Amino acid sequence: MGAGVGGMIDILFFGSGVYLIYTAVMAKKNGNIVSNVMLAKSVSENRIKDKLGFIDYMYKRILLAGVMIVIASIIHLVNDYYLYSSTLTWIGIIVILAAIGIYTAAYLRGQKMYMQAQEKKDTEKKSK
Repeated sequence: MGAGVGGMIDILFFGSGVYLIYTAVMAKKNGNIVSNVMLAKSVSENRIKDKLGFIDYMYKRILLAGVMIVIASIIHLVNDYYLYSSTLTWIGIIVILAAIGIYTAAYLRGQKMYMQAQEKKDTEKKSK
């Protein structure tokens, strides 16, 4: 089978998983929120009601998603170069999709839990 483009994609997934882990750890350690991971670029940190609570909530979920993506990409790389198992390919795909689901659910729920009240206030200010 050979790795080819699949190997390159696996390396990109590995890098993105490592980046998720790094941003989660740095947020927890320093209190810095990376806007392109924890927040949309259009959302300001000022809209977060409880910054430490938000970081604590997102930390666990982003860390889990990052670890899952790293594991899946390693499985894919080993499979692409040595094992050539379609079963392992599907397991890796399922793990990555589950990680994306965890990340997306955490992102949406975190926004709802920690920014919902301010969004209503912002909307009221704009309508006046």
